[in-house]
Amino acid sequence: MPLNLPPLLLGAGGRSRRMGQAKHRLEVGGRSLLAWQLERFQAAGGTCAVVVLPEGDSPSMRETGIAGLELVWIAQPDPDTPMGDSLRRAALRVLDMEAPAAWWLPVDTPAPGPEGWLDQLAAMAPGIAAVTPAGGGHPVLLARPLLEMVAVSGPDLRLDHLLAGQAARGRVAQVPARDSERRLNLNTPEDWRNWVRTVEPSQDGA
Repeated sequence: MPLNLPPLLLGAGGRSRRMGQAKHRLEVGGRSLLAWQLERFQAAGGTCAVVVLPEGDSPSMRETGIAGLELVWIAQPDPDTPMGDSLRRAALRVLDMEAPAAWWLPVDTPAPGPEGWLDQLAAMAPGIAAVTPAGGGHPVLLARPLLEMVAVSGPDLRLDHLLAGQAARGRVAQVPARDSERRLNLNTPEDWRNWVRTVEPSQDGA
């Protein structure tokens, strides 16, 4: 398994109105969804994650620790701001790290297993601005030039629109997904209950 995958930008800065509670705090397999997502990333060889949380989130969440995984916390001062603003804030931080690329994953889309990350990473090549699952979904692997575009965008940034423009120039690679969850959004309690039933029997996050 390769080490030092590009950093993960994990967006969990919204208000979660439809869910009725903070999604990143929901428990799956005895741990928070936030920890579950980070562990999936680490299992593929990830070593650094930039996590966007609502400003003022409790210290207990900020103390979430996974051995061997560097965590950088970014505060979202306005949870009602569109998700694109959380991506913009995370992109600004990861550009300071001089990373050549980074993954973007909203917390409410389940992270893939190791092969899913590695399939997309293998498709990144010179001239490619982004690598996405075929048909859309997450995570999205963003090359540094696209991260720079994101960083100077306004708070109403729409990543799908940005990707469409890049795709029209032949700069987006699509990789067939090995699972059916790449376009899943856990937005409501019903969505959550249905998904957890598919995960918790194994209790291992795999």
